[in-house]
Amino acid sequence: MVSPGSHPFVRVVLLNFNGGFTMVEAMRALVQTEWPADRIEIICVDNGSTDRSLEVIELEFPSVVVVRNGENLGFPGNNSAMRELKGVDFVALVNSDAFVEPDWLKPLVDRARTDRGIGAVVPKLLFADRFLELTVKLQGDETQRKRSAALRGVSSDSKEVFTRCHVAGGGGRSSDRSGIFEWLADGAVIRIPETIGDGSGTVRDIVLELESRSNCTATFSGGSGEIEIELTSGDRVSLALSIANNPVDVVNNVGSWLDAAWICRERGLYEADRGQFDQSIEVGTWCGAAVLLRAEQVADVGLFDETFFLYYEDTDLAVRGRGRGWRFVTEPKSVVRHVHSASTVEGSAIAEHYIERNRLLVVLRHASVSDILRVFIRHLLVTASYLRSACVSALSRRQRPDLTRVHRRSASFLAALKLLPRSLSSRRKIAFNRLLSSDELAGELGFGSGDSPA
Repeated sequence: MVSPGSHPFVRVVLLNFNGGFTMVEAMRALVQTEWPADRIEIICVDNGSTDRSLEVIELEFPSVVVVRNGENLGFPGNNSAMRELKGVDFVALVNSDAFVEPDWLKPLVDRARTDRGIGAVVPKLLFADRFLELTVKLQGDETQRKRSAALRGVSSDSKEVFTRCHVAGGGGRSSDRSGIFEWLADGAVIRIPETIGDGSGTVRDIVLELESRSNCTATFSGGSGEIEIELTSGDRVSLALSIANNPVDVVNNVGSWLDAAWICRERGLYEADRGQFDQSIEVGTWCGAAVLLRAEQVADVGLFDETFFLYYEDTDLAVRGRGRGWRFVTEPKSVVRHVHSASTVEGSAIAEHYIERNRLLVVLRHASVSDILRVFIRHLLVTASYLRSACVSALSRRQRPDLTRVHRRSASFLAALKLLPRSLSSRRKIAFNRLLSSDELAGELGFGSGDSPA
């Protein structure tokens, strides 16, 4: 435990790019951190913001150090505050859309100090909103149930709140030429934020925008009784209903891990927080939205690779750290609230492009040759399956095929291939510095997929 007079020096870095009011609120929370003032340094790294948010920071928080990158360098813009770490014991990264609690830092530092081999400690990351829940039941063609209906929009008091909603246990978020939507599945839970606008209004009555892909019956419960609606294939309908006021906290991330397809999985994502993640465990990777990094690890492993720009840059750095023998653990006593995908909406073109391109880059840089071939071939096969489904759906509806997903996945694949020479050069350097074998590394990247104590 940290005792009086022995507090390590912590540098906290908040990256800003046109973060607006959200970023200012994040900084207001950050400066309330309970830590000796002479043992903490808060840095705001700005990626060329044009919304005057940086001017507000300089005026309201004169103690905050400002570093101007002058242009948008993406998440690797954090590197500007991580290169020179003389006298720094730990570096804490906090997103401009993440809100810390006053006592967030001490549990992270305490956990890191229990073992010099711990390179990163991650808090319990909750969604900033609390959520009201609606359960969905779908009845119809068994073979199409997971693709029977989609949620296109959610509004309350004529204000759109869909981007702040999510569906747990559905078929995932996707997009087409009409925009972003969430697939619904039998037993899925639609979560709607408890408040709207600036928080002064409370959600009670909502309108769901639904689209049916096959004939089915949809039943919604969680409000004033059950509401049942018959949907015909091709229907787009609006359903007004009330929702019960019984909000829950929902997990965004309590550590991460990589599956066999090298997809980064967020531990606990979309689960209601009922204390099931309140034990510290070792995890394979970490999320850059809020993390405490040991300065020694940063010096040993290096900085974020600027090739990634958005998404998987934290995963890449974590995999490099794992390869050097560093361990990563969770510390759920530290709680941070996060506005998920505030800067790039989940399911948007830019998000889908960088997520898939950068996953392929991570595979090229770190995976075995057999894994590279397997992942790249699977990418092509999945893309082909989207093409087939789009064509079959278009024929049944007598429409032109919607090739949005096909085009995006193809662009990501070609972008990854374009960076192949650079990726192979980095691969050789990473492999030369790695202390673990490929098999050992692959095994450790999966830590957190099953909950074993650290």
